[in-house]
Amino acid sequence: MASIRTFKGREKQAKAHNGTAALPPVVTVVFGSGGVDNAGNPRSLTGNEIGLFNEVSRKTGVQVTKSFPSPYTARYSCTLDADVDALIGKNINEAGLIDADGDLVAIKTFTNKGMETGITMEYDYDAEF
Repeated sequence: MASIRTFKGREKQAKAHNGTAALPPVVTVVFGSGGVDNAGNPRSLTGNEIGLFNEVSRKTGVQVTKSFPSPYTARYSCTLDADVDALIGKNINEAGLIDADGDLVAIKTFTNKGMETGITMEYDYDAEF
């Protein structure tokens, strides 16, 4: 598994910390099926990513629950439903966080999670600070 804050996300955090810009909130969790190589291994990440390799689903607003399991962890939780989200037959193997400006600020890749009829997947994306 690979996980990284993108350079765009890090730049925004630095400017907010410096007081020269506001930090837009994360509003969307995106999921994709392009996060593995031909052998099924999670792709490496550089921080230059501006989107998922192959986005297949977005969760926004009330579809995403936000919490703090520890003082330094922001958790974004949502449910993927193979039937409702039209994911039957797809492998989910990448996820990302999109801020209110529409920028990808974090991305992770992981091994295939197969979606079949009747399958739901509870997903937590923990952003560590």
